[in-house]
Amino acid sequence: MSYEKANKSLKFGESSVLEEQLLYQGRWSNLVEFSYEDEKKQIRKWEGLHRKNNAEAVIIIAKMEPSERYIIIRQFRPPTNSYILEFPAGLVDRGETRDQTAIRELSEETGYVGEVEKISPRLYSSPGILSEAVSFAHMQVDENLPDNQRPKARNEPGEFITVFKKSVDEILEFFNQEFSRGVKFDVKLYSYFLAQGVL
Repeated sequence: MSYEKANKSLKFGESSVLEEQLLYQGRWSNLVEFSYEDEKKQIRKWEGLHRKNNAEAVIIIAKMEPSERYIIIRQFRPPTNSYILEFPAGLVDRGETRDQTAIRELSEETGYVGEVEKISPRLYSSPGILSEAVSFAHMQVDENLPDNQRPKARNEPGEFITVFKKSVDEILEFFNQEFSRGVKFDVKLYSYFLAQGVL
């Protein structure tokens, strides 16, 4: 696959990917080798991963009202061989907007129905290896809605998700308890509460 040199308008550098070669095609991701030109005009190689169809992801920061609790999930992540504490999240399906993905994934993973208040720009969580763009969807979940009284998740086969609802005042103790049990943390979840001054 060849790239147009779209980065040539950048004022701070002239690096750009020239082409990529597929090294391995998996069920959900592709391992590729990038050929790119650095700022000294040298051609270099780099390996990285694409999601299949270059799918992007949405990370859902869902806050319940009026209790102001956050919805957090725990699930097993095979690449880490660990249970991971994280925000609900999911891939944007073809034809979906990021807002639609956030609403769908929150319902599927937790059973809760919410409204999107704002969406962040597209961001990159591990750009040294993964091309996937992620966006934060800030959602409000009205606890008084009938649908949110007895939420029922619709996990996909092989998904075993535990749902937690925690206020800011409970986060530090909750994280310490999970850590003591050997649970690991998604960087986006941890960074969010670190920025809130909770950790």
